[in-house]
Amino acid sequence: MVITKDFVFIHMPKTGGTFVTEMLRKVYLGYRWRSDESIPLKVKCRHLRDRFLRRLSLSPWVDRNKHGSCNDIPHKYKSLPILGCIRNPFEWYVSSYEYQWWKRHPEEYPGLADNPDFPNLSFGQFLQLQNKDWLTLFNPGVAVDPTIGRFTTLFINFYFRRPNEILQSVANLESKERIAEEMYPVTFLHTETLNPDLSKYLSQFVSNTRRRGLVESEKPILPAGANRRKGHWRDYYDPDLIAEIRERDRLIFSLFPAYDTEQ
Repeated sequence: MVITKDFVFIHMPKTGGTFVTEMLRKVYLGYRWRSDESIPLKVKCRHLRDRFLRRLSLSPWVDRNKHGSCNDIPHKYKSLPILGCIRNPFEWYVSSYEYQWWKRHPEEYPGLADNPDFPNLSFGQFLQLQNKDWLTLFNPGVAVDPTIGRFTTLFINFYFRRPNEILQSVANLESKERIAEEMYPVTFLHTETLNPDLSKYLSQFVSNTRRRGLVESEKPILPAGANRRKGHWRDYYDPDLIAEIRERDRLIFSLFPAYDTEQ
């Protein structure tokens, strides 16, 4: 979660939040971290200055609770607009698989270390675990609807007012109007078009020259440990897996119908 003087950014994992966070740091504070190089002394000094100003409540920037949800926004900032990111569900599962956090931290995933094929799980095996054994990772003790996908569970956890209740009765979200009643009012950037989407959103608060120079021309920024994938998400799916994700993440496809394609 990043809180600026203008809005709050909610960072749902694997949706482009690292890029957005660093662009906001660059726009609002004048610099960003770079994982591929040592941090210059000047940047470290700026960081110390910003920490000091935050303590005095003079800084327009608060970077806290990296993956905090809308429910985690501090009360004093509840009135600010909310910004989030959304990604094609098919692509999201592939990105989660290839990032391999699950492989590096099997202790965080029930039953993973005991799987006889670990750490060499196929994508299909990974999907089966995501959408069955790991559905309740964010909601222990909650009877999560077993017909939904993990992407949907995260989306509900991050952007809905009553996630535990909704996760047990997703079928009751029969219309966009009903969904809107349960969701926070969020403006979504699309992972596939982050540069222009973020630039357009910031146009409300930042001058055109500064925005274009800092955001529109920036190359993708990946989280530490991630590698750029060359293949298309479609290379990972067969028709049965595509049909399964389309059904499990039907809530996402209903809200963002442009993703409900096989392109």
